[in-house]
Amino acid sequence: MMEPSPATLLVEAFANTIDVEEGTDLLSEPGGLRSWLAAHSLPGSVDERAFQQARLLRAGLRERLLANNGEEPDERAIAKAEEVLDYLPVTVSLSTEAPLRAEEPLAAIAAAWANTVATGEWQRLKRCPNHACAWVFWDGTRSRTRRWCSMRMCGNRAKVRAHAERQRTT
Repeated sequence: MMEPSPATLLVEAFANTIDVEEGTDLLSEPGGLRSWLAAHSLPGSVDERAFQQARLLRAGLRERLLANNGEEPDERAIAKAEEVLDYLPVTVSLSTEAPLRAEEPLAAIAAAWANTVATGEWQRLKRCPNHACAWVFWDGTRSRTRRWCSMRMCGNRAKVRAHAERQRTT
C-alpha cells in the first residue's frame, strides 16, 4: 500500500479542517486558522482577507476531491478557489528537493497541492460521497477504487439505503 507524501498529508489535513458529521469547523474564525497553521508549522499571519481566502480555498479543494470520487462537484466553489490561487505567491526553483517555496501560509498549501498533483497522488485523495460525512481520505488501494471513507460506516449505510430502495421498488 502506497503512503501519502507530507505534501499530500498537508492537503488532506487542510481539507479536513471541517468535520461535517461532528459539526465542527476549525476555520470558523481567524483564530482557528491561526491555530491550525501553527500546528502545521506554516509561517505567516492571518488577517480577515487571508481568513476568507482560506475558507474559499478549502471549499474548492473539497469539491475537487469530491470529483475524484466520481461525484458532481460545485464548479462555482472550484472557480472561487482558483481565483484565490491566482494571487498566491509561490516561487519555483531548480532545487530537486524543494522546487516550490512559499512564504505565506495559503501559498504553502497551494505548493503542497501542486506537489500532490505533480506526483499523481491527487488521484488518491477523495472526499466521501456521503454528504452527511464528506470526510477527505487517502485511497491506498492498488486499484484506486476505494469509494467510502469507511466501509463500516458510510459504505455500509449506502448499501443499506440501496437495498431498502430496491425493496421498495419491487
